[in-house]
Amino acid sequence: MKRVVPLVVSMMLMSACSPNANTLVAAEQPKSAVESKAGVSLNDISGHWAESDIKAIVAAGYVDGYPDGSFKPNHTVTRAEFITMAAKAAGLKPVPGGDNKEWYAPYVAALVQAGIHQYKDFSSGDWNTPITRMEMARIAVRASDKSLQSPEDSTDAKKFMFLATQKGLITGMADGQLGKDESATRAQSVKIIQRILDVSQGKKLEVDKRAASYAEVELTGSNVQTMWGSHVVELPYKMPLENTKATVKVHQILIMDLKEEDGAFRSMFDGELEKVDGKPIGDDYFIALKLDVKNETGNALNYSLWGQLAPALGARQVNILDISRQVDKRFYLPKLDSSSGWYLFAIPKETVQLQKERAGYVILRILENNGASIELGKKE
Repeated sequence: MKRVVPLVVSMMLMSACSPNANTLVAAEQPKSAVESKAGVSLNDISGHWAESDIKAIVAAGYVDGYPDGSFKPNHTVTRAEFITMAAKAAGLKPVPGGDNKEWYAPYVAALVQAGIHQYKDFSSGDWNTPITRMEMARIAVRASDKSLQSPEDSTDAKKFMFLATQKGLITGMADGQLGKDESATRAQSVKIIQRILDVSQGKKLEVDKRAASYAEVELTGSNVQTMWGSHVVELPYKMPLENTKATVKVHQILIMDLKEEDGAFRSMFDGELEKVDGKPIGDDYFIALKLDVKNETGNALNYSLWGQLAPALGARQVNILDISRQVDKRFYLPKLDSSSGWYLFAIPKETVQLQKERAGYVILRILENNGASIELGKKE
């Protein structure tokens, strides 16, 4: 049964044959619809973080409250409910027909016809299954990007989550984590719909850098684009070494702003940071390279990466000290005996900014002890 709440304001819906019907845009709203937001009467959203968005979306007629006057913002929302909400917000006409006579079927068909949803998107469960944050992200990105609305589009889940965070459509959980498989709440779903509408109206959304960093690392192994607007070589990357008789691969490149104590990945490197040359840590970026080293020579190697590879551009190698001020064994530089570990260094922010101004991107570079230069950063 359809849930209703008093004071739901009707609004004009765009025709599905409109030139913009395949991109989620705000339908034309009479001024009364905008002015009526404060008049929406719901008894359980006062002080809630999504209160204003809930009022706006209910007033616009995209979603209803319950007959008892509640909204239940922390309850889960089903796939059918979110699809319906998205279709209504798009101003799409329900598409009748077919064997499925359920109330939500015409809205599903409308989103599929518009290219915002594909039937294959849900590989398990049914329409009454609570929608996940990942599933919402996919719909939000397609709704905001016409280039992804082709029926043949095969963009994978990791790319959709990355795009959603980069656009500001999805933000992280309390700790910045993505919560991809967590069921979305009614409040979260309303927030997503409002952000899609904001993007369609040309508004620039605030990006959660923590969430964007996590999503980028899942997709590419690095968060350089999120932190610096730059790009790196495809990971894992085998360093073209000349003087080191071992295979060294870079699997991850993590960039952290040392001024952001709760930034993405920062908690992984707990302990006191100290530059190996004794110089103080300043307003720097902290860079962590996850390395995998293999000795494939067949002979014992009696040296380590220490002194074989050095960061360039004013960067300095960093150690992490434990409570006894000894180098934390978890972050020893890998030995050349087939092991893995972290190569840690810091780059002054002013150096990064200068490189961006001069080259247009950050030149993330490692030097081998014979003077050879290994470029990890690259242009798009």
